[in-house]
Amino acid sequence: MSVFVWRPLILGIMTPLLLLACTGQDDERPLVLATTAILADLARQVAGDALRVEAIVPAEADPHTFDITPAQARRIGQARLIFANGLGLEGPLLDSLLAHKAAQAPLLAVGEAVGQRLGLSSGVSEDPHLWLDPRLAAEYVLAMAEALAGLDPAGAEGYRGRAQQYVGQLRALDEETGRTLQALPPQRRQLVASHAAFHWLARRYGLQEVGYLVSSPEAEPSPAQVADLRQRLQQQRVPAVFVEPQLEGADRLLARLAQDLGLRVCTLYSDAFDDRVRSYLELMRHNGRELARCLGEG
Repeated sequence: MSVFVWRPLILGIMTPLLLLACTGQDDERPLVLATTAILADLARQVAGDALRVEAIVPAEADPHTFDITPAQARRIGQARLIFANGLGLEGPLLDSLLAHKAAQAPLLAVGEAVGQRLGLSSGVSEDPHLWLDPRLAAEYVLAMAEALAGLDPAGAEGYRGRAQQYVGQLRALDEETGRTLQALPPQRRQLVASHAAFHWLARRYGLQEVGYLVSSPEAEPSPAQVADLRQRLQQQRVPAVFVEPQLEGADRLLARLAQDLGLRVCTLYSDAFDDRVRSYLELMRHNGRELARCLGEG
């Protein structure tokens, strides 16, 4: 496992902008948008109370297939800065952002910037969910801090300070998750999920990616793909499969397949929240505990 350097991502594309208040009924702070609830959660840790950070895609929705409403299009036009992930995560939503954002408002594809900065050529094109490795989530946070410092130079020290504090929490989270999964025996460190969203999680914590039912949530698995995964499950004696709360078709199909084979059906989160998981830290702690519970000997 390679070791990443913990330092801010240098963003040459950012230029200082005037700190302008955007229109709002009750909140006069400048508006910063993020495509997903996870990115918005990370950005809020950096912004503190200085800026208003909102997500475009509802917390429980799938960013791969989300379409904006006219009201959201107007909201995008009011934003002073927009964070996206890129790497194909947002699909058509990224085109909508470019079409509706203000001309002077930067749009930073944080995942793409982090991937380029760290030279992550392997796996990036297949799986955009880099944040499921907390070390990479820390790089997201540091990149966001530099972007917010470019938006509001007067508050730069605060953004960078809060980013460093949160990076400390992410380091502790990474160590905690590693300890949680350390006891998994080698023959049970097998990961099967609905869609290919867990490469970076598996890579970080030494899990074997046995297979996924679909490459992306909008894809429909062919009978041959289902048969191939079924064969893998049987041959490798996989103890459990993992579904995601925000998915429907692929999750139901994988759950039926697992039940036919007498396997446990458990839950992982990748790019959405729900009533049980409302922050990135909660998401990762849930994933660590669920992997340990469902793949452990007991």
